[in-house]
Amino acid sequence: MVDLQPFFEIQERLLSSVPIKFKRYAYASINWNDPLLGIVGARGCGKTTLLLQRILEKGQKGFLYISGDNPLVLREGIYGIGDTFFKLGGKTLVVDEAHRQPGWANDIKALHDSHPEKQIHFSGSSKYSVVKGTADLSRRAVLNELRHLSFREFINLERGEDFPALDLSELLKNHMETCRELQKLEPLELFREYLRIGSYPFRLSYASYYERLLNTLDKSIYQDVVEQDSLRGEASAIIKKIIAFVATSVVPSISPESLCKELGITKVTLYSYLDSLERAGVLRRVLPCGRGVKGMRSGSKVFLGETNLYYALGLSQWNLEANMGTIREAFFVSQVSHLGICVPSTGDFSLREEDKEITLEVGGPDKGRRQLKDSSNGFVLRDGIEIGFGNTIPLFLFGFLY
Repeated sequence: MVDLQPFFEIQERLLSSVPIKFKRYAYASINWNDPLLGIVGARGCGKTTLLLQRILEKGQKGFLYISGDNPLVLREGIYGIGDTFFKLGGKTLVVDEAHRQPGWANDIKALHDSHPEKQIHFSGSSKYSVVKGTADLSRRAVLNELRHLSFREFINLERGEDFPALDLSELLKNHMETCRELQKLEPLELFREYLRIGSYPFRLSYASYYERLLNTLDKSIYQDVVEQDSLRGEASAIIKKIIAFVATSVVPSISPESLCKELGITKVTLYSYLDSLERAGVLRRVLPCGRGVKGMRSGSKVFLGETNLYYALGLSQWNLEANMGTIREAFFVSQVSHLGICVPSTGDFSLREEDKEITLEVGGPDKGRRQLKDSSNGFVLRDGIEIGFGNTIPLFLFGFLY
């Protein structure tokens, strides 16, 4: 049998430094009683902390935490560790960064089949990594996606507040009342800070935030894209050039023809790399409304996954007010990407709210309604204002949707 003592010692050390006051938005909505539970999301969004907080809350008894990138786990194997743990009376095995282990999905599936009365919690880089691991596992596991810190969570964390999340209908109808409550906190100053250094929970424990962020980006490229998709070595250099192009472009779109010519790759390869970067959370694409698969090839808006990445990769450029248009749109997309967003023929973005299509225009404090003059259900989202009126809403408020 596997000696579990080293793993319990690692678990004890990790639990001693887990924050307990602040929990991410997903913590309360996850059904922790699911026998096979997966938490997926981009690197750095807080999956490890979420899992450890659950162990701490339940008092550790019956739990064992292991990490897929630990050499001891690689030596003993997920199945061997889990089988021993369950036979000794353990109740819940927690496998963090499971996708870092070769054959991880088959190990977890076999453990679940061998010990159906036990629980297995695991984390992975994306839903794609689970589906790619084994279709059987993806059908059996309940997957929960964890996004990066919302602006609402950032405020609660920074100022010790407890503002609840808003649904879209509530936000549109009651935005003035919500903004009045926020004015005491000087929300515009907080919003500027959030755009630069607020999306990742590890900002609390690392002084060199951008250095840690760029390290996280590197791991996403090499481990979650190149290794996951079994790409050739030179692919990483091309992928970095694509990221650099998006990071420095003040126009949030890509010309496939010119970019392919510059990079020396085919369109098929470019679209494949964009798919992989999106699955890893490095990029976000917003497709034209009603275009389906064809929209992936033309007319899409392309952003970095979080606004903080723009500043980490090109701080001086994005400190210029003239270039803020892309940052504002990138923020909006990051906060509403789970709501079915698309690019309409008129206006910047479109969402569905209570079976109605709403059109949204994103801009600075002087942004007008010119592009929405033909829209009966349009809203202007202005940056630089603390409170709106009617169909004009402060942009930062869309960070309260989760």
